[in-house]
Amino acid sequence: MSITLRKGTDADAELIIGYLKKLAEYEKLSESCNITVDKLIGLMNEENGLRVVIAEQDGVPAGMMTWYTYKIATFSGRRVFYIEDVFIDDSKRGGGIGTALFAEAKRLAEELDCARLEWKCLDWNKSAQKFYDKIGGNISDDGWLTYTINLK
Repeated sequence: MSITLRKGTDADAELIIGYLKKLAEYEKLSESCNITVDKLIGLMNEENGLRVVIAEQDGVPAGMMTWYTYKIATFSGRRVFYIEDVFIDDSKRGGGIGTALFAEAKRLAEELDCARLEWKCLDWNKSAQKFYDKIGGNISDDGWLTYTINLK
């Protein structure tokens, strides 16, 4: 089975939203996922907006990764490559798609001269944590806590 990766485009908006809804359901956050096609396309077309990589297996969509870069990582003077979402169809998991997506993230981050890759994982998602350990991901131990304020 061959895995190919390609840049997500406006024409993929419905596919991407479908994956986002599946991810939200998996994360028990379905009520939070209300993005529209127009809003997604707008984000994808901003100068430093959301970017998407679509994974295909044998020519059929099998998953995706969304990402963006922080505009400034002031201490290093470089950007930070942030992986916002990764989703792989249940039936396609374990076949190398996740590894391919993270390798692509690393390649893109190096191409953009980013200081590092970052992403988050829910504390109960043990299968994802096991995968992240396998690919060399490290849980941040820098003493920084992530705080959020949700806006409407």
